[in-house]
This record gives sequence, structure tokens and C-alpha cells, in this order.
Amino acid sequence: MTTRKYLTLLLAILAIVPALAQKQTPNIVLILADDMGKECIGTYGSTYQTPNIDQLAKEGLKFNYGFSQPLCTPSRVQIMTGKYNYKNYSEFGFLNQDQKTFAHLAKEAGYTTAIAGKWQLGANQKLPKHFGFDQYCLWQLSKPRREGERYAKPLIDRDGEILKTDAGDYGPDIFTDYMLDFIEKNKDCKFLAYFPMALVHDPFLPTPDSKSWKSDVEGRFKKDTANFRDMVSYLDKNVGKIVQKLKDLGLYENTIIIFTGDNGTGRPIVTQLKDGSKLQGGKGLTIDRGHHVPLIVNWGTGRYKTHETNDLVDFTDILPTIAQAANVKVPVGWSTDGISILPQIKGEKGTPRKWIFSHYQPIHSEAANRQSARFFRDRHYKLYSDGRFYDLQKDIEEKSPIALGKAGTEGEKIRKVFQNEMDKLPAWKFGDPGVAKVILPGLEPDPAFAEKGD
Repeated sequence: MTTRKYLTLLLAILAIVPALAQKQTPNIVLILADDMGKECIGTYGSTYQTPNIDQLAKEGLKFNYGFSQPLCTPSRVQIMTGKYNYKNYSEFGFLNQDQKTFAHLAKEAGYTTAIAGKWQLGANQKLPKHFGFDQYCLWQLSKPRREGERYAKPLIDRDGEILKTDAGDYGPDIFTDYMLDFIEKNKDCKFLAYFPMALVHDPFLPTPDSKSWKSDVEGRFKKDTANFRDMVSYLDKNVGKIVQKLKDLGLYENTIIIFTGDNGTGRPIVTQLKDGSKLQGGKGLTIDRGHHVPLIVNWGTGRYKTHETNDLVDFTDILPTIAQAANVKVPVGWSTDGISILPQIKGEKGTPRKWIFSHYQPIHSEAANRQSARFFRDRHYKLYSDGRFYDLQKDIEEKSPIALGKAGTEGEKIRKVFQNEMDKLPAWKFGDPGVAKVILPGLEPDPAFAEKGD
């Protein structure tokens, strides 16, 4: 072979390599339920009917120790940016506009991106694109909650227009159909679909599958916690539609699906578990039921030797996981905090974290702000920055803090580890302000749309 022919062949091979690498990278579907603790899912012991999510866990991998923040916006900021809240959280209902997200990384890797569902990160229709999404269908984008809800007759921004809806339209169906259409249109290229669902947040209203939906139109707007069971079932139904669409298009085997929840279940809800016990929702609280959420991942069938793990995961881990799956590096300058769980998603051991950390400072209502706290925990123990230390296996509700030196050999060893990690952090005390709010030119919100809901 002549030198010229060899160089021509080499150049052709080099041109093909990036395309092959791109073809091997998976699609990514991230589904975030709203106000759903792990006790709401059948595979975690719930009596609610969630067959589609349960099947996703049966085919994939269920994490028994997945942790969000205790409230909506703090979780959304953390999952999208991969940072603990003390670094970039300025106020409830807002994401500082100098931040980078997992959607930016996906775009860099050649993915087409979309978001549908609940926004609550700033009131300006330019923001989804600014944060890396090619298209969107969102509630709480340019209009606040007080002007329209997310369920019957929803108030929705879709790619620059406000949809005209009536009492027969159901927001979760509009969001799901948008995701299905996005997947269909992008079946021949790599895509990232972020689905922060509207369900199952209050108001607790009937769904189109509820018995009263057709016979009582006015009842579609009447709140009743009795509707919660139907709302969980409807959420599961819509997750099933996403999974089935991927299977119908032949995309399921090369799509990473991540299902989780943004915080604990609403506190008015008491869930009956299969073991006979009951659990009250803990949304907004820093105890276990406030931030212990379902986390189920799947990358096709036949990949997993075991279908559940006790590895610890928190929301900072999602961004590096997406980055590794998309074969793109997270810039060091982003100062992210997570550990990729892609090895576990691939069916490998990975490098599980030793603890999870939470800096929770909602900067919301007076009642919510009283719950502000900073803590480290693992499966067994938990240490707050004010010195409170708990044995979670004996005291999951954190009623009896253990005095220094009284936690036994193992407990005191872990207390010391947690305290050493706490000492590495920038100083913080209850009542300190959050980081400065960042609004960029051209992305200013309309002051009339200041958001107060959660």
C-alpha cells in the first residue's frame, strides 16, 4: 500500500471513529416524580399499584438508598447542576442563570434535548434553551401557579406559546404526549429527555382514570387526599407509556432510564405499606422520610446479575452519570460534587460513596426555613452541623440524639468521619443567607410573576 493510500485510509477511519462512538452512547430518559417518597412504589413495599415502575425495577436496578433534597426547587437545582446547594442555591423557585446543567453536557456530546413537566426555576420563556434544552413543554415557566394549575385545564408553556386548554385537558397527559412525540421524532439520533412530572404534588385531584372524572366535571377541581392513590396509579401509567414507546421503537435496549422523586411525599398523605405499617409523608423535613426517595435505573434487559443495591446515591450523582454515559467530561471549573453511578447502571460494581451530604436551606416560607440544616449520613448514622447525632437503625424519626462518646465504638468512629468532612466545608450557621441571586441580561423575570407555590 502506498503512503498516500495509507493516509487516505487512516483519515477515513479517523472520520468514522467519532460517529461510531456517538452511535454507541445511549439515549437518556430522566423521570422525576413530584412529591413521591419511596414508600409510594410497590417495589419498595407500598400498597399503591405501580406495575410499570415495579417492572422497570425488576428488569433494571433498584437503589434502596437514593436521596434528594427535602423540597422541590432545592432538589431541581441540585440534580440539574450536580452541586450541593451551598454552592449555587439562591432562592426558592429559581436557578441562578450563570449555572451549567446536564443538558449542556448532553448538547456538547451531540444529543438533542427536551424537557417537559414542572419548571419552577425562573419566569422567562428563554430559560429552557439557556439551560441547554432544545425544546420544552412546561408548567410554572412564564406564568405562576396562582394563575393556573397543572392538572385539569392546565396552564402550560409549549415552545414559546401558552396552550389553550379547558377542563377536559389534563396536564400530565399533555406532558407525556410531548415526551412521546419527542422520542418518536428523534428515534434516529441520540436524545436526552428530562421529564420532571407534575404528578403527584397537591392539589390532590381526580385523574382521567378516576371514577368521577366523566360524571363530575366540577369535581375535577375539588381537593381530596383520597385521590392520591389514583394519582400514583396515573403517574405509573405515564411512566409505562414512555417505556413502551422506547420498546416499540426498538430503543429500549440502548436507553438509560432513571426514575426518581424530588423529595418526600406530601405530609397530608399517610401510606399503608404491605408489612402493615403506615408512613406519613415527610416533604420539607430533614428526617429520612423527607429526602429518601425511589431511585430505579435501567439500561435494557439481561444486564443485571442482581436487581437491587444498597449503594448510597444523592442527586449530585446524576450529572456526572449523564456525562459519563454521553462520553463527555465535566469541566473542572464547574466545581460539581457527584460520583457517577454509570458502572452500577451497566451492571458493574462501581465505586459507591461512603456517605451522602445535604445542605438544605429552602429560602422559601418561614415554616420551610425553620427546617434549614446541614448533615452527613449513611445507612446507619447521621450527624448534623449543630452536633446532633443519630442511630437511624434504632431512631429513624430522630427523637433521641446520642451524646458524644455514647454511640459505641462503630458509632463514634463514624461520628468522627462525618465531623472531619463537616470541618472541610465553608462555615455556615442557621439563618445565614444563600448565595447571591444571578440574573443575566435578557433573562429577567416579570416581577408580577413572582412564584410562591411549591
